Amino acid sequence: MNRTSLLLAVWTVFAVFPAPVQGQAEEAWGSQFQEANAAYEAGEFEEALAQYETLLQETRHFSSEFNAGNAAFKLGELGTARLHYERAKIMDPSSEELQANLALVESKIVDRITGIPSLGLKDWLVSWVGAGKLRGWLIWGLIWWSLAWGLWMYRWRRVRPDSKSTLGFLGGACLALGVLGLLASSASLERMKSPERLVVMEDRIDVLSTPSSTGTVLFQLHEGAAARVLSQTNGWKEIQLDNGNVGWVSKAFTEDV
Repeated sequence: MNRTSLLLAVWTVFAVFPAPVQGQAEEAWGSQFQEANAAYEAGEFEEALAQYETLLQETRHFSSEFNAGNAAFKLGELGTARLHYERAKIMDPSSEELQANLALVESKIVDRITGIPSLGLKDWLVSWVGAGKLRGWLIWGLIWWSLAWGLWMYRWRRVRPDSKSTLGFLGGACLALGVLGLLASSASLERMKSPERLVVMEDRIDVLSTPSSTGTVLFQLHEGAAARVLSQTNGWKEIQLDNGNVGWVSKAFTEDV
């Protein structure tokens, strides 16, 4: 790979994934976050929840999602609490505090949905490309691409064939690791943009056999229940529960994670 190709590859990363906002905008966001925290600590949970959700309209942030879930739980809004916890889970699935709070919410939900046992390999792989991993993978890719560039630059100055061969191999290995970072970053970004799950926001809804109000009622779900989204059409979503049950629900009664 020549110098032009390397520069194009590095430029592509930053063209697709812009840098975080800095300066006054970041400072103002931090101030609003602290105000929301102050409202929560003062027991003003409605105000805190409103402020967290206003912040989350501008950016996705683990602490804001987590705290919004806490505020909603304090208000007894199980659907809203589950929604924010699930969104926080996408960004940091390894958080023990989040797992504990999510389990507490699930214990309060009417529906008891037992998941199908699995080896856990898929969940382990998904945890490596959560939305909260995006920045880390970008840094990973940049570091390895920079090393690849440096090795190839040094290789061009070497005369001995064996040295050029070794440096070329090392440069290729670094480039491969950089590509891995790009692929993982892309997967993390897709998880942020394309919700795979939804949460029921109404007290009780019917799950139907077809995407129509005239479909047969298969079963019912209650506020706070979560399901995987399989497909969408004309205001209806086909869902699959963790126990494997499948059906259609109206989009108006749910929120995407």
